[in-house]
Amino acid sequence: MKEELTRIKILLERFYDGQTSNEDEQELYVFFRRDNIPDELISHKPVIQYFETGLADEFGCAFAEEAGLPFRSVKMQKIRSRLILWSSVAASFLLILFSSVYFLTAKEPSDPYAGSYIIRNGVRITDLDLIRPELEAAIQKSLLLEQEADRLAEQLTMIDDSREMQIMQQVQDHHQRILDNMQDETIRNEMKEILNLNI
Repeated sequence: MKEELTRIKILLERFYDGQTSNEDEQELYVFFRRDNIPDELISHKPVIQYFETGLADEFGCAFAEEAGLPFRSVKMQKIRSRLILWSSVAASFLLILFSSVYFLTAKEPSDPYAGSYIIRNGVRITDLDLIRPELEAAIQKSLLLEQEADRLAEQLTMIDDSREMQIMQQVQDHHQRILDNMQDETIRNEMKEILNLNI
């Protein structure tokens, strides 16, 4: 019985993948005509019964016989043709959608210098071909100045950190001298807690 269940499960998997032969399908039909189908397979019974009897009713036995095709092939051809039709419709829709989005959102590249001008000898010059080199040189100079300012700020931070460490050390040294001059151990311990020293 266990081997038969394993075989039926394999056939079901192949059946749903469309890889069964007519003999395999006949074996499934015979198995699912039984009254004592295991609970784990009972949900497949309506599907198998449909393919055994309902499919012939739906497509007509005469049509399949004229074409010389088994009922399953007729069903697969119909499914395949519907799938191709809907895939073509979906692909066309996506092509139109993406083309529309692209053309509606595409903008001409803008010139970052558009609207810029310089004043030379009291004369306003707006011809971009003339002023572009000067604008680019000004931008390069501003970038270099920004880098220099960042470097100086970093140096100041390092100096400030170093100076802060020196001041902190001086304060701790001062506190330690105060504690060293205290004779009473109890007062010294209370002062340590007040000063929050880990000495």
